[in-house]
Amino acid sequence: MFLWNVQKLLRIASRVYVSSDDPWILDEAEWAGAIPIKRPPELCGETPNIPVYQHALGFMNGVDGIIAVQANSPTIDSHLIEIAKELLLAGFKEIMTMHENRSIYGSIWALSKNRLKTYGDPYNPKPDVLLLDTSIDVHTSEDFIQCQKYFAS
Repeated sequence: MFLWNVQKLLRIASRVYVSSDDPWILDEAEWAGAIPIKRPPELCGETPNIPVYQHALGFMNGVDGIIAVQANSPTIDSHLIEIAKELLLAGFKEIMTMHENRSIYGSIWALSKNRLKTYGDPYNPKPDVLLLDTSIDVHTSEDFIQCQKYFAS
């Protein structure tokens, strides 16, 4: 399912990167048209996203910011990614998605290059803009079944 987000991003951005420590994921991402970034062991497991994004930024020449999209949110609406891109281009420094209860979700996390380079506490994001996202976040087999039903309809 993670390739669906890669495909969505390829319609919106000129370059799409996938960061992972898994060779199969990196091969599949490259096959789909993304640029693979091999993640070092210290950035795997229970690591906050910011150090991962900072590492990936080192492989991205000529970018002014990034739009990170969670692989485990396959039902994300492409239009929401486009809105995050437009807000980033308009000068906002940090854009994130939120749940309906206004808690931060982070299925999309857009950051300017400068904000990312100088980020403070990675466990305490302070986005300029929050976008409502109702996509399915896959963490359980029930979530996966819900996604299968979504894509079957």
